[in-house]
Amino acid sequence: MHEIAKQVAEYKSLKTSIKDLEFQLSEIEGVIKAYMGDMEELQVDGTTVRWKTVAQNRFDTASFKAQHEALYERFLIRGETRRFTVN
Repeated sequence: MHEIAKQVAEYKSLKTSIKDLEFQLSEIEGVIKAYMGDMEELQVDGTTVRWKTVAQNRFDTASFKAQHEALYERFLIRGETRRFTVN
C-alpha cells in the first residue's frame, strides 16, 4: 500500500501543477486575443495564430423535452461510466 500512497501524492501534485499551468496559459491567451482584437490571423516569428469565428448548430434538449417529453423519453439512451476522482 506504501507505493500506491506515493502514486496518489504524485497524482495530486501533478494535478495542481496542471491547474496552475492552465491558469497561466489562459492568462497569456487573453493577452494574445486582446492584441488581436478583430483579427482572425496573426503571424509572429514564423508562427501562425488563428482566432476564427466558427458557426455551430446545437440541439436545445431542454426546450425539446419541455415541448415533447414523451418523444424525448423514447429516444434517451442510458449510459454508464466510472468517474475517477482524487480528493
